[in-house]
Amino acid sequence: MKSKILVLKMISVAGAFLVGFWIPLRLIGYVLDPAWEIVFDLLISVVAGINVYLYFQRSEKNVSDFRSWVNLGLCFDLVCLLPLSLMAFVFFHTTVSGLLIFNLLAARHVRHVKGILDSFGHLQPITYRLVPIFVMMPLLLHLIACAWISLGSGTAGPDTDQVYEYVKAIYWSFTTLTTVGYGDISAKTIPQMLFTCLVQVTGVGVFGFILSNVASLLARKDAAREHHMDNLDKVENFMRSHRIPSDTRTRVRSYYHYMWQHKKGYRDHSALEDLPKKIQSELFFHINRPVLEQVPFLKGASHELVEDLMHELESRVCIPGEKIFKTGDSGDAMYFIYKGGVEIISDQGAVIAKLVEGSFFGEMALLFDGKRNATARATQFCDLYVLKKDSFEHVCAKYPEFLEHIHNVIQTRAS
Repeated sequence: MKSKILVLKMISVAGAFLVGFWIPLRLIGYVLDPAWEIVFDLLISVVAGINVYLYFQRSEKNVSDFRSWVNLGLCFDLVCLLPLSLMAFVFFHTTVSGLLIFNLLAARHVRHVKGILDSFGHLQPITYRLVPIFVMMPLLLHLIACAWISLGSGTAGPDTDQVYEYVKAIYWSFTTLTTVGYGDISAKTIPQMLFTCLVQVTGVGVFGFILSNVASLLARKDAAREHHMDNLDKVENFMRSHRIPSDTRTRVRSYYHYMWQHKKGYRDHSALEDLPKKIQSELFFHINRPVLEQVPFLKGASHELVEDLMHELESRVCIPGEKIFKTGDSGDAMYFIYKGGVEIISDQGAVIAKLVEGSFFGEMALLFDGKRNATARATQFCDLYVLKKDSFEHVCAKYPEFLEHIHNVIQTRAS
């Protein structure tokens, strides 16, 4: 159903562009063969029908309910359903009539481009903010150019070559809308002067809006870098004033550079703190589910239990060579490798295993009380998720069936 609505919205936007570009040209005398005009008019009716359908789907109104029809936008779309070119041809023997201006009402559905963008994931904020603006700008320039032609094209005057006349009008529209105004084409009549003033005022608002959004987005993008560089400067001053050895300084700088390159200066979960707990759980479930499902004693656990466990995961970054835990340490947590690598080392110093992204280790600490019988060391910068034993027991206490399953696993391993 969602894919169907998305396709209909795309058709609606394409139809809005078609209406917004062709109807003004028809009104100023750029016409085709009457048969093509009627076909085009029928296409507008089809697009209007799609917009009516989308209205009832969006608002979940009942078609039989009269109150559902008391909507100005819906009334506009119902007018566009009428084949106005065909009506003009039948009653006035021409496909060009003032009636066609009502079809321009369908051009407002170009705003559905925002709804289309909402349907796509992985879009940067700057894309979501600026795409609708740059989609609507050509339509605005076109409408201004057609209005300028209808007013006589100013000092440029009308031209027998309609394409050349239209290009000149687009040129005038762009220079006037941006308030550049070279003066090579200017207004001669009072209506042209008043229209020029209106276009200039519109241009100030439109381009002011664009520039402010671009500046805001660029400033927001650089804010993280500025925060990162500020922290790095403070650390550098601290290490310099305390005469920290150069090798330690290098490791500190490497850590900050890694955090910037891979996390852009933000903690993993800090951006999600304002979200409802349910949405946070869904996000964590999507990110961590493949890793958690590999843990043997978690296989068969309920979706709710896994979500609760994910909520308890804590983020930790280890530098190359850092010992995550040592032989003899108390077993109080298990670890999941999100990025990086870890090697497990025996008491004698031999490497038992090398673990990569998606692996886990230390899980027996959740089931048994005791000391670590090996050492875990990061072989490179490593992003870990940590599940502490206390958190694990707290979550399992809410699921008696799973707690019984854990006891069975412990008894099996003990025997």
